[in-house]
Amino acid sequence: MKTRKIRGMRDVMTSRGSGGRSVPPTREKILAEQARLEHKRAMLERELAMWSENQRQTAERLQEVLDRLEVLMEATAPVPTSETEVKASRPNRKRAAQDDESDDDFSTEWHAIVLEY
Repeated sequence: MKTRKIRGMRDVMTSRGSGGRSVPPTREKILAEQARLEHKRAMLERELAMWSENQRQTAERLQEVLDRLEVLMEATAPVPTSETEVKASRPNRKRAAQDDESDDDFSTEWHAIVLEY
């Protein structure tokens, strides 16, 4: 058992208080305390399992929120306007892929299309 820090004379163990920590005198009392402690152990294990499951679910929800925030941050990032900004914003690729690639894909622009129903 964990020893408690004694803070004053009220917390000093007396002969009457130490009786609660000793082994019960009869077999019936031993079995009753054992059953009570087994019940408490099972309850605490269930509680720990629930906490672990809640922690797992919370971690998953947090990861979903972080992923969504990342998508939104990318969507609100400033759009490059000049050719040099577009080239600077491209991710670094392997040298062979850059040699094969032409600069014509820079000219691809997105145009708005109006649809009416």
